[in-house]
Amino acid sequence: MARSVNLAELVAEEYAKGILVFAGGRTRVDYEPLTADERKAVNECFMAGLRHLEKVAPEIAASIRPQLSLVEKFAGIAKAVFPETKPIAYPSEPGTIGVNWLFPQAIKYAATASSTYPCYTSYSTNLWEISLTAGTAAYLFGDGSNYYKASPTTGQHAMLLVFQDGVVEVGSTPKIQQFQIKTEIQQKYGIYTVEPLVEVPLESGKAIYQYPTPMGAVPIYHDLGIMWGFMPSYSGTATIKLLGMVFYEHDFMSSLKWVS
Repeated sequence: MARSVNLAELVAEEYAKGILVFAGGRTRVDYEPLTADERKAVNECFMAGLRHLEKVAPEIAASIRPQLSLVEKFAGIAKAVFPETKPIAYPSEPGTIGVNWLFPQAIKYAATASSTYPCYTSYSTNLWEISLTAGTAAYLFGDGSNYYKASPTTGQHAMLLVFQDGVVEVGSTPKIQQFQIKTEIQQKYGIYTVEPLVEVPLESGKAIYQYPTPMGAVPIYHDLGIMWGFMPSYSGTATIKLLGMVFYEHDFMSSLKWVS
């Protein structure tokens, strides 16, 4: 049975382990505990991605592994906040809520953002790429004027969770020093910056750079807009990948999807 809970209390166990959550002004959320089968589905999905991440970027994987319990909590939030009550399954089936690692079409789910499809972002369609101009703000979520929301479409609702320290740039030189994040109901925070040695790769011999998210993991709902911007130091095309999960009603991603 879904119930309203205090978000800070719900994730107190994670806070004790040093895993924070950016609440964005939302202090209470609806939540429904997972069944044993649902927990198994979430765990299988999480571990499938983590096992591969440990092979290619073990240092980054080590910071993601402790966040499994947070994923379970937000799976329970998705189960409660989506309008129709559905069980969580992996892979998804008709009448269920699916769970997967984040991928481009889950973020930019329509070619042109609008009030109906509020997937405002600087990401190129179907890619983890963002075209940058030095000195001009760009956005993981939002566009500077419009807030981003996960899919609000009836029968295709979605919710995203970007892991704490889950912003990763792949390429020759990291291009970002400043970030700022706000929501429709909370705009009080100024920028946060990265430490100056972010350009030193964590993984020896690999051009992979992990940006810290000092306010923690970032949930992105279908009913609360978010703006997560940054100021690039260099012009060019950046490959910025977000490590996290997407929870969605089956029809949102019932088959292979190419946004056009």
